[in-house]
Amino acid sequence: MIPFSRRRIPRLRALVTVCVVSLAGSVLQMRAQNSVKDKADHHAADRVKEFAKLPDWSGIWELDAFVGQSDGQQFSAEGTRELKAYAAAMRPSFTPEYQAKFDEIRKKVAAAVAADPDHPPATHDPLCGPPPFPATLSPGMYEWLVTPEEVTYVTTVGAIRHIYTDGRKHPPADELWPTLMGDSIGHWEGETLVIDNTGFNDQSWFDRSGNYHSDALHVTERYTRTDRDHIRYQATIEDPKIFTRPWKIALMLYRDVDPNATLNEFKCVEFSERMLYSDLSGPGAPPETKK
Repeated sequence: MIPFSRRRIPRLRALVTVCVVSLAGSVLQMRAQNSVKDKADHHAADRVKEFAKLPDWSGIWELDAFVGQSDGQQFSAEGTRELKAYAAAMRPSFTPEYQAKFDEIRKKVAAAVAADPDHPPATHDPLCGPPPFPATLSPGMYEWLVTPEEVTYVTTVGAIRHIYTDGRKHPPADELWPTLMGDSIGHWEGETLVIDNTGFNDQSWFDRSGNYHSDALHVTERYTRTDRDHIRYQATIEDPKIFTRPWKIALMLYRDVDPNATLNEFKCVEFSERMLYSDLSGPGAPPETKK
């Protein structure tokens, strides 16, 4: 007869084995969890470092004058003498074909301004499309969201622009869908955001002076924060169908010093400018209102 204690030995061995295996599994699981946590902590620390390298563009930014007039002739009431002189000096050089069209547009704009100086003619899409590009040629307020992979800004009129800084390239020309805002690819050079823009359609004007562009438009922008509350904006605008040489512009964006500043709500009403500021029976009226 086998003694009682010896009969229990195999069972005890099995129980010990189970306990050892279970303990080993728990240890491995804890190590795996710690490894995942360590990786997550390292990733979070790396992200913090990446964000720390980016400039602080928080808050609301605005442009205090309408400086998109290439010839210095038509400025809003806020325009300064210095800005007018600068714009006049930086007037673009047009191709003969475009110059003829521009002169015709200017005559119509001048006639409209003479008829109602307080309300210059609308040049934006009467169906409330996005603002012209570059939108920084128009007065307004802007808010930025800056991340390592993308810079996004929102304007007062609700236009949202995505600028990718994750190292991607522009899509091939045959895959690039032309839009009002184009395709924007950026990279950082220290405190300066450099943006290459292409892929535009020809459905917008630059400003109220009659400057428009073709689908060959190419814009290189540089945003540089010069101090806490100022960003210097520079752009080189190229369009071989319109300009005989690159057109360069520069202006300053200002941060709103009010810590509670927010973007104002804006409601666009289709054809509102034409209906408010044009003779309803005139050439600028919607077709259904003409006599």
